[in-house]
Amino acid sequence: MADTINVGFLDGCFLHTDADHGASTLVSFHFVRFILFSLLLTVVGPFVYRLTAAFFDLERDFKTVADHFDDITSGLIYSYIVFTLGNYAHTFGWTTLLFYFIGLFAYSALVEVPFLRVSIPGWRSWSVGAWTVNLIGVALVLVAAGFHIRWAWTAGFLQWYLPLFVLATSSLWLAVCVQRLNNYCTDNRPHGLGIERSMRKMALVAWSWRKQSSKPRDNASPNARPQYAESVYEIGSLGLSQNSLHMDQAQSPDSPNQPLREHTRTSREERMAAIDEQLVNLHYLNVRRGQLPVCKCQLHLHHWQIFYILAFFTRFDRFASAACAGLVLGIFTQGSAAYGYDAMLERKNT
Repeated sequence: MADTINVGFLDGCFLHTDADHGASTLVSFHFVRFILFSLLLTVVGPFVYRLTAAFFDLERDFKTVADHFDDITSGLIYSYIVFTLGNYAHTFGWTTLLFYFIGLFAYSALVEVPFLRVSIPGWRSWSVGAWTVNLIGVALVLVAAGFHIRWAWTAGFLQWYLPLFVLATSSLWLAVCVQRLNNYCTDNRPHGLGIERSMRKMALVAWSWRKQSSKPRDNASPNARPQYAESVYEIGSLGLSQNSLHMDQAQSPDSPNQPLREHTRTSREERMAAIDEQLVNLHYLNVRRGQLPVCKCQLHLHHWQIFYILAFFTRFDRFASAACAGLVLGIFTQGSAAYGYDAMLERKNT
């Protein structure tokens, strides 16, 4: 009988005997460490930063109580994902905690330098000093990435490490494609996405056809002639004179059927016009007076997004990797605590 391993509920995904300390495992979890990790990223770190920023009057956005609550709920989601997939169940410890606050306060001080108060969308107007500091930062990230790639190769899972990095960064280059698509639709589809209008039009046409086909049609009954006469008067109300109908009846041997065909064609045009009118005012709660809030957007890559992605790959149980993990998590917290979880695609003011 094979020996069974008694694994507790709280550490069911924690690999105690993993030779790589979870680095080569995609998913790992430890309940107690996750609680500490999420408290650090969502409560303690942002709270300490906001107090420090208030004391030194650092650059930051004003936030209400509701804004802080939204940041905490968003932070819980982000922290759970990066903790589970970033191997922090094995690597989160005192080294990461120390360098977390180093990264948090060092970056906060760095962005207070006047020539470093820049954003990525405005890179064309950066000063020489801003370019120098940012290029040094990119070089340091590339050097750290080289060490991590070497450790992944040593551990034997480089074939997974690099493709997953490309997958993680897909949000960046996909955002460029989405931006171009959105701007194209704004210029060429001012009435919104065509697929929604097409689906609604199909429903309205089907409903109109069903109502039309459900009307009783008994041409053999004694009331058939009055129904025909009624249709003639209806056509007259649509702008066709009765004299023109009588002239058509005198000129054509099929004159009894001609007004009925005209009525059918006109009725169909009326129904389609009514359907098109309903398509103008679809049931959108955020639309007033039929004006859709379509607008162009611009790509604004925030530093919290960049360093959040990097936090997935500092997954090795080494001092240097744990230090890098603390730095990137600290910079991530600075961005979210100071400005919130701003979107990558922002509405463009026109």
